[in-house]
Amino acid sequence: MIVLVPVSMFSVNFNVARGRPYSRLEQRVLEEIAARAGVAPHEGATLTSLCDTFRVHERLMVEAVVTLVGAGWVAVTSGREATFVLTDEGQQACSSGKEPASVVVAPAPPCTVVFDRTAGQLARRGEVLTVPKEEARPDLNPSTPWRIVRSTLDESQIQKLLPRNSGEWVRGIGRPRLVTFRRYVPVRVNLADRAISGLPRGWHQALSTEILAVAQARQEELESTPDLQPTPQTTARKETPLVPAQPPTTGPARPTPLSIAARKPRPTVVGAPKFPQVGSSFPWLDGADSIGNGGDDSPDQSIEALLLSEVSGEEAHDLLLAEALATATRHVLIASPTVNAESLSKLGDAIQAALTRGVRVDVLYGATEEGTTPQDVVDLLHRLGYDVAQRLGRELLKPAKEPTGSGASLLIFDGREEGLEAVIGDYVWAGSPGSKPARSVHVGGTEFMAQVARAAAGLWMWSGDPDCADRWRRVANRCQDDTAVSAARRGPLRKDLVLAELIVDDEHAQVPQDSEDGALRTGGTCLHETGFAAGIRGISAVIRRPETLATP
Repeated sequence: MIVLVPVSMFSVNFNVARGRPYSRLEQRVLEEIAARAGVAPHEGATLTSLCDTFRVHERLMVEAVVTLVGAGWVAVTSGREATFVLTDEGQQACSSGKEPASVVVAPAPPCTVVFDRTAGQLARRGEVLTVPKEEARPDLNPSTPWRIVRSTLDESQIQKLLPRNSGEWVRGIGRPRLVTFRRYVPVRVNLADRAISGLPRGWHQALSTEILAVAQARQEELESTPDLQPTPQTTARKETPLVPAQPPTTGPARPTPLSIAARKPRPTVVGAPKFPQVGSSFPWLDGADSIGNGGDDSPDQSIEALLLSEVSGEEAHDLLLAEALATATRHVLIASPTVNAESLSKLGDAIQAALTRGVRVDVLYGATEEGTTPQDVVDLLHRLGYDVAQRLGRELLKPAKEPTGSGASLLIFDGREEGLEAVIGDYVWAGSPGSKPARSVHVGGTEFMAQVARAAAGLWMWSGDPDCADRWRRVANRCQDDTAVSAARRGPLRKDLVLAELIVDDEHAQVPQDSEDGALRTGGTCLHETGFAAGIRGISAVIRRPETLATP
């Protein structure tokens, strides 16, 4: 039996970056330009003085200076002889001691992704064969329900699907553009052994139950009414003309939607059942190497991260939040599953102390509790910001104008030697505590935190103030650049290094809840049955410590 899964296609424009750490010469040149500006700001460093200082050929010095100028860390001033001075970014780099990187950003070919409208799953176009409505024949084949109607995608899920070459990383994701609204993925169902073929890898866990239920319902319908004839949408079908023979190809031909449209009509079989057997209309499902006929295993999306600690209980979470607000230097983001005015007011002093240091504080929430409205949250936080820094306070303290509808419990901050850090779990940071003891993981690692920062940008897209998402996209880009530097200068493996996977929104449908693989799973989700936000909204982390990285 054939069952149809409704899908849409989105085109995604994105950029990739490649780069390397600066050479020792480039770092020393940067330091020398800074030193000369401090001693004799009216003179500055020149190409001649730099060559004399480092005793290298002029060509090497030109390459080093051009690299620094291209990065925006050094500027050239006019005069009798060109002199070099540090820009503001160059001064910050020298004062922080941060190792710079030479990064080149370029646009990548657009990527097309397929979006399942029943359970919200995503796959690259090349991983799944889809057909238009005319080929799918939903008037004859049963289909899973169309539940997810939104026309936007979360970039934190898309980033895992975007192709890039070795040594490259995603440096910016454009807004996904809907290019095909309604297509179908046909799958073959064998109810006898409950087997499904035709689904892309990773979709089985989310869709198998739904597909089997639809197939079982159609089977019972046909058995109870043996004379039932499904009514096509059109009363007559035009015969498809025979296609001239094609020249032989050099390899085995793989069926595509374009070739399916021109296939020969299937001949009538004498003694066939009274109801149409349209399953044979999709011949690629009959092959031994059918696409997606594998098991339920989802693609492994784990990357290296730092497991700083496991957090349990209300007191431990509150202490960690207080530490984040007290030590952060640039960013703090608090995403709470729910919020109420009383709990949020208790954080007022700590938030104001962070604002006085120039720290940006974001506050998002999935839903408001009884007695609190979104406007109450906005008014309270605006008042806190204005009291401590007047107009600047409102720029630094950003509350969500609307609930995000997400069950995510997320805390992001910086300030330690580890760089950007996150706490991912199920704790209610700004609302009433849950009935179960809260559990979270405290993690770091530049590449993993780039994904977390994009997840934060995704939350802002649902907040009523989507412009704030851009700031977290820039944070993600900086994390990716830092990853390139650390990968090139990697030292001994750290004892707290683990493999971590970030699960966002509808990706949760792929994760078995009763898995016994020894992984540590923490996070919070919220299921929406209907409406524009239908689907699973939340953020989780799956932590695995592989034997190759585990400490003795």
